[in-house]
Amino acid sequence: MTIKLSPNQKKIVKSNNGALLIKASAGSGKTRVLTERIKFLLDKTKRKILAITFTNKASEEIKERLSDIEDLPKRLFVGTFHGFCKQILEKHFKLIGYNQMPHVIENEADRLMLLEEILLSDPNFKHLYNGKTAKQQNSKLYSILNLFSEAKRKRIAIDDESDFGLIYNSYQSALSTQNMIDFDDLILLTCLLFENNSGVNSLYRRTYEYICIDEAQDLNSAQYQLVKILTGENYKNIMMVGDPNQSIFAFNGSSAKYMEKRFVKDYDPKIIELKENYRSAKKILQAANKIIEVDSSLIENSIIEGKFILKNCSDEKAEAKWIFKKIGKLLSLKTVEDIEGGVVTYEKIAVLARNKYIFKELENKFNQKEIPYYYKTSPGAIQFETQLMQRFNLAFKVKINPKDDLHFQFLKELLNVDSGNNLSEIQQTIEDNCSKNVLNTILSLKEDGSNFIKEINTLKDDIESSIKDENEKLMFSNDVDELLNHWKNYAKNTDRKALINFKNSIALGQTYAKQINKEGITLSTVHAMKGLEYDIVFLIGLDDGTFPDYRAIKKGGKALKQEKNNLYVAFTRAKRHLYVSYPEQRLMPWEEIKKRKRSSLLNKFD
Repeated sequence: MTIKLSPNQKKIVKSNNGALLIKASAGSGKTRVLTERIKFLLDKTKRKILAITFTNKASEEIKERLSDIEDLPKRLFVGTFHGFCKQILEKHFKLIGYNQMPHVIENEADRLMLLEEILLSDPNFKHLYNGKTAKQQNSKLYSILNLFSEAKRKRIAIDDESDFGLIYNSYQSALSTQNMIDFDDLILLTCLLFENNSGVNSLYRRTYEYICIDEAQDLNSAQYQLVKILTGENYKNIMMVGDPNQSIFAFNGSSAKYMEKRFVKDYDPKIIELKENYRSAKKILQAANKIIEVDSSLIENSIIEGKFILKNCSDEKAEAKWIFKKIGKLLSLKTVEDIEGGVVTYEKIAVLARNKYIFKELENKFNQKEIPYYYKTSPGAIQFETQLMQRFNLAFKVKINPKDDLHFQFLKELLNVDSGNNLSEIQQTIEDNCSKNVLNTILSLKEDGSNFIKEINTLKDDIESSIKDENEKLMFSNDVDELLNHWKNYAKNTDRKALINFKNSIALGQTYAKQINKEGITLSTVHAMKGLEYDIVFLIGLDDGTFPDYRAIKKGGKALKQEKNNLYVAFTRAKRHLYVSYPEQRLMPWEEIKKRKRSSLLNKFD
């Protein structure tokens, strides 16, 4: 069904001129209200609208929702405060003393390096840095940069004769000499531009008839000052939307007080609260509440009923078959209750699991029936689950690039060895047979990869025969199969095989079998899904030892608590329907059938 605007949402969207403060709780549809408000205002004015967000992701989401509006970029600016200021400075940099637009330092490491050079080059400052441990030096650099940021945000008057003032001025002078500014300068310089050039300020005030600020609980002093300077005394067409309980940028000087107190005092806005929860359905929140306690008001204010089903299946094949049939039924229905728009598409469905190996049977089913899907992965590395294959991966990188001291040192730490300048030398000092086998395999690999499959299969056989724990053996087997699949995908697309080319192909994401078109049903590990939501979520493999992971069960304590947190995250990725399943037995790679129990994390479910 199509979710209509509530009376409160309509009141916001169609409000007349004047200041508005919208206190929107989690899941209350604030982005929908914001975009509908912008649509309403675009129909109302011939001038531009300014919409400020706090992340590029949020900006893109708003643009996407408004993409059907003609000439949108000419009528609306959507972006972050820094993006807005950068655009202004690019047009008016000469008015603030620059001959060309300064380069913005984006990398924190560059700021640290610049400050370090200043401290080391001036005898007056050396005592602040020299003689300290590396950790103390790093801490000192960060604390000074944080003070710089605070001074710029709050526009604090600095004593030029103090040590801090001298360092600050040296830092700003070094930036200026290299025609550079940092992120804090973007807002500070824009404030100065508006203050010292009333004509420019008036130009932008006339250009934008309405201003909308999203996530206003995250405003800091500099950002609020910019808004105040831009709007002046009489401009009141400004709307702020935010949730005082969700401020996440306190480290950057943000505070809900700018939205709740300063804005109210300065603009006397009409205040409207949005409490309804449209994001997560009631049944999903009730289920999540059995994992970790949910704020009761979220459940009470949930508008959508939704669906939650917990299903036991005889084995992995039966689990994959059940999911396939359920998806087919949902897709065949003309209208699905509680789904926005009423229609289910592949893109509204995600299947989640604790680790990627749980998808094997489902992937086979999808391939047989030609169901489109893709893995939500991060090309650039194979994410191995076992320590042995993590060691293999590090050693493989060093094998290809012997100058790679960074990964060589990581490898030595994992192997707990101090001596040795290369793989051959540390291989001789290892007492752990499994790790010794891993390094033997790495050292025996030929540069052209001609013995790759043979050596990896030999390693697999040797290690499997020595691992007693069946869960660990299963994970190792899956890790090796993953590596071999990547090699096969690489090898079939080239006539000139080489280990270094294989590594580069992995880095470019060219060895993933299903990463060509990101269309269809999403398959993802729980870890890769944080921050994302789907209308329909299938969570598979909820048997003990799989989720929670067998290693977390052994460790208990914090490890098991983290597994519970992961499960809560998985549950709350679903907006409308959540289907949770588990197999009562699993077929191991060595052809042995093992009984499985329902996840202990589900012990509060009937």
